[in-house]
Amino acid sequence: MTVQRVDGPATAQQEFTIEELSRQVGMSPRNIRAHQARRILAPPVRRGRTVVYQEQHLRRLETILSLQRQGFNLTAIEAMFGVRAGQPRTDGLAPLMQRLAAESPALVDALTRHGVVAWKENGTVQMVRPRALRAALELHRSGLPARQTVQVLVEVLDRIGRPVEELLRATGDRILSLPGDPARPRAVTWDEWSDSAELLAQGLIDLLSEAFRVVAENRGPTSVVDIVGRRSGQSTVMLVETAAVMDLG
Repeated sequence: MTVQRVDGPATAQQEFTIEELSRQVGMSPRNIRAHQARRILAPPVRRGRTVVYQEQHLRRLETILSLQRQGFNLTAIEAMFGVRAGQPRTDGLAPLMQRLAAESPALVDALTRHGVVAWKENGTVQMVRPRALRAALELHRSGLPARQTVQVLVEVLDRIGRPVEELLRATGDRILSLPGDPARPRAVTWDEWSDSAELLAQGLIDLLSEAFRVVAENRGPTSVVDIVGRRSGQSTVMLVETAAVMDLG
C-alpha cells in the first residue's frame, strides 16, 4: 500500500487516499462515503483539489467495525457517537444508569445485551439508545419505581426478539421477491451486494419500527383499558370514554 506522509514537524501523520484507506481497513470506498453521509466519520481533509484521509479516520473506521462485530448496527453507532438527528436528551439518564449499575449490574448487563447501553473501558455506562430508556422511565410518572420499569423494558426486549427476527426474515424475503427496477443494474461485486444489504437492512428496520408504532398506538389505549377494567372491575365502556381524550399525535 502506498502511504502518503506529510513532511514537517514530528506531529505529522499518515495520510491516505480513499482507495488506500479502503484497503487498510477492509471496507469499500462506497461504505466509507456512506459513513461520512451519516456523520459518523468526519469529512476528509482537502489539499487543494484533492482530499486525503488521516489516522483519525482510520481509527474511527476501526472503531465502527469493532462495534459492528459486537452486534451494534449503524443506527446504534450513530446514537453512541451523538450524531443522530432528533436524538433525545440524555439529561438525568447517566446518573440513573450509574446507580443501576451499582445496585443491579445484571440489569445493566441485560440492557447491554440488547444494545440499549454499553460499558465504557472506565467502567461507566454509555447511553446507546436513550429513547428506549426514556420510554421506560416515562412509566415512572405513573408511580412505578424506575428500576422496575427498566426491568420491564428488558423483559419486553427478551420476549419480542424471536418474533421480530422471524418477521424481519419474512418481510425481507417478501421484499426480495418483488420485481426490481429494470433501469437499475444489479449488484455484481461483493461490495455492491454488501452495500445493497445494508440499505435493505436499514429499510426493514425503519419499516417495521414504524409499523410496530402504528399498531401499538392504534391498539394500546384499548388494551390498557381492558387490563385496567379486568383488575378494577369497572365498566370497560366507562374507561373507554375516559381514555378517548388521549392524543397520540
